[in-house]
Amino acid sequence: MSSLESAIAVAGEAPLLSSLDFSLPPASTSCTDRRQHVRAYPTSASTLSPIGTKTCRIRLGGDDFVDASSVRLQFTINNADGTNALTPVAGPWGVWSQCYLRSNGVEISNIPQLGRFMQQYSWNQLTMQEQFAEAGICGLYGSWNATDNPLNTPSLGTIAAGASYTVLHKLPISLFESGKLLPTRYAPLELEITCAAAADWLNVTAGHSQTYTISNVQILYDAYVLDEAVQESFYKSLLASRTLSIPIMYAAQFTQAIPQGSTSYSFTAVRAFSRLSHIWLTFRGTGPKASEFVCPTTGNATGASPALSDISPSARLSIGPHYWPDAQPCATIPEFYYMFQKACGGMPNITRDTYLNGAFTMVFDVRKVPYDPTSSISTRSGDLLRIDLQNLTANAATEVTMTLFSFAVCCVRESGVTVLT
Repeated sequence: MSSLESAIAVAGEAPLLSSLDFSLPPASTSCTDRRQHVRAYPTSASTLSPIGTKTCRIRLGGDDFVDASSVRLQFTINNADGTNALTPVAGPWGVWSQCYLRSNGVEISNIPQLGRFMQQYSWNQLTMQEQFAEAGICGLYGSWNATDNPLNTPSLGTIAAGASYTVLHKLPISLFESGKLLPTRYAPLELEITCAAAADWLNVTAGHSQTYTISNVQILYDAYVLDEAVQESFYKSLLASRTLSIPIMYAAQFTQAIPQGSTSYSFTAVRAFSRLSHIWLTFRGTGPKASEFVCPTTGNATGASPALSDISPSARLSIGPHYWPDAQPCATIPEFYYMFQKACGGMPNITRDTYLNGAFTMVFDVRKVPYDPTSSISTRSGDLLRIDLQNLTANAATEVTMTLFSFAVCCVRESGVTVLT
């Protein structure tokens, strides 16, 4: 018997091929009475504009369990210009800037630029199939548009003068990405969102609308009514000082301006996390596509084929005495793209050309074991976090945003919610 045959023999036989297994799956209805589709409306103003009332708040509560994976934000975008069409340069989420998620006053998420955050982490990282599937749900234009969108991704299209457009999208923040059923009796949630300035998500060149309002804002989600015995078991555990521990990814954003004419820049921050997972740097320019991410060496061409270039900035992360990359700074576009692709965990619908011209991102994954957030490093000792950038093209980018992701735990107790970071 060969070594291979011996190894197979030791492994043993499968009890039954899956194609010959005709047993029914176990029932899960014993723990659930019913599931219902629910809408939650703002407790404050429901019509928003960047020059009027900008902020609305929506609360999720009650005795039911909220299915976190089902939470969607729906709203109507109204073009207030009676002459010019409104032309977004990002998905419908681009309309939002500041976002808070709280529970009884405890801050669970704080995203200063929700639109930009979602464009990068909830859209740019999707595969082509996932982007077109999401486009059908979100209400994106969802067609091949070679003139305005040459890179084979769905686009929002335009909203005609004086017209309206209803959209719907996910909220990929902390608890809403946990995949858990959330007991809102003890963890009532409040979402606070603020609409963005026109230049943050619209084409604001001549001939395009720069005025809009948001109306009919609501959150759609599925609420589960559990079997009475199961529900009482959860509540008794909480009343007995037990804790429901929900793993989440916590995001912190910092934005700094790049001095005019600079060809080098150092981004520094001090933030204490028990499990810092990875760090993303995105760049922003000025002009009609201010919400997009630009490579400091290529600029951004609207409606044109990408300009190929091997010119690249160099970057290196240091946390205390440790460096990423360790041997020398990252200084080539293929290496930056490779680091970006590894952090995505899959194959995003971003070619190298798209990466250069519309989605340039520097990513530093500091986890000891890929895809294991618990293997992340601690910054509790107060080490300075610093990224040194060299070989920048002067004035190609005017602003840089650092997003820190860390593994955290949201603890639900009878007394309320705490977030351990």
